Amino acid sequence: MARSKSTMFTDMMIRKLKPEAAKFNRSEGNGFTIKVFPSGTKTWLYVYHFSGKRREINLGNYPQVSLETARAEFEEVRKKLKNGIDPGAEVIEAIEERRLAELTFDQLALEYIANNVDGQLVDFSAYGIRRILLTTGKPGAVDDFKDWRSRKVATITTEEAAKLLKCVSDRSAAAARNIIRAARPMFAYALARGMVPTNPFILGSVKSFLSKPVQIRLEPTVRSRTFSEEEIRHFWREVARCNGSVEIKNALRLMLLTGQRPSEVLGLHSDEISGNWWTLPKERTKARLDKNRADHTVFLVPEALELIGTKKGFIFESPVKNKAGSPVPPKPITINSLGHMVMVNHYLGLPRWGAHDLRRTCRTFMSDIDGITANAAEAILNHAREGTKKNYDQHRYQRQIETALTFWRDKLVEIIGGPLLPELSDNVIPMRRKAASE
Repeated sequence: MARSKSTMFTDMMIRKLKPEAAKFNRSEGNGFTIKVFPSGTKTWLYVYHFSGKRREINLGNYPQVSLETARAEFEEVRKKLKNGIDPGAEVIEAIEERRLAELTFDQLALEYIANNVDGQLVDFSAYGIRRILLTTGKPGAVDDFKDWRSRKVATITTEEAAKLLKCVSDRSAAAARNIIRAARPMFAYALARGMVPTNPFILGSVKSFLSKPVQIRLEPTVRSRTFSEEEIRHFWREVARCNGSVEIKNALRLMLLTGQRPSEVLGLHSDEISGNWWTLPKERTKARLDKNRADHTVFLVPEALELIGTKKGFIFESPVKNKAGSPVPPKPITINSLGHMVMVNHYLGLPRWGAHDLRRTCRTFMSDIDGITANAAEAILNHAREGTKKNYDQHRYQRQIETALTFWRDKLVEIIGGPLLPELSDNVIPMRRKAASE
């Protein structure tokens, strides 16, 4: 239990203070105090009351801060209290100013990720940002910010950012664009909090330091890759033959059948399926932070149900086990694993593509199918409604979603020229499977 005694301090007295099992205070009066911790640390304090509350100001540790210096600092802050000023507020402000002035790139990255990334972005996006701003630490991993790690972030200039982006773009234009996407919002976070004088990754400013060819490489790419009918036939045939797990192959086909995002398909859980309907919890979608959005429902044609099967838990569960052999909680296959499988199979013999292109292909073909309205197609993709629609159109479009996905399934059968899955006939009529609760 802390105890306090009042006496005039001397250097000899402070040196002879011995640590005890519990921390304790010694004071010479008027709030000038020294606290002794069980570890032996001795800390100078100014203890005072302001607005009815007890407060403390840390004046430094002894012997680094001598008795003479501590007493002079004490007298200085005490004058402010006599003038009706809370000295602690100014000390806190000064400490924060010193902290911001000394803040390094790594420290900013950790703070930004903790406050604006973790728990707010989907795991895949959060992983990508952490990988770029903090690196994975894996042997051989590229660390584009290695020379900035201990740099004071307030000293980083737009010209230095431009030089970094030019260097990275020489290796990979996509990597340079990813740096902009990760670093620009981080520096915007820092700018709003007074941590930096300017955001060095504003593209308009960066361009002024770069040649036209490099500027073009840094321009955000327009994602427009869609499959042609011939590519769809090729994809559907080759995905069954290529090397890789059955789970990843089925997940890819389900993405094309339903038009849902890769992360949403890979995270599919048996609890989300009821009859012919898949209910995507809002928390697993991009709408999770929108208070006006709800869970998303997707109609499942027979082939989709066949791809999902009757497995309990995660439908596309990762086979990866703990290196030590101990059991690990079940988790879904990662997007990285899916992308790696596509890459090592040389994109199934097609021009380079990604899993999200299957979703874009689904949406593009729906625009050409009679009987599918734009509202139904957008509802299937769970896109936010624009303009006044988000306030006035609260319809869930479930009947239209069912019709549209059935028409899309029929179009796939026509494109492929036969049954989508060998165990189902090409003219199967979608029948509603009874929910487990019925």
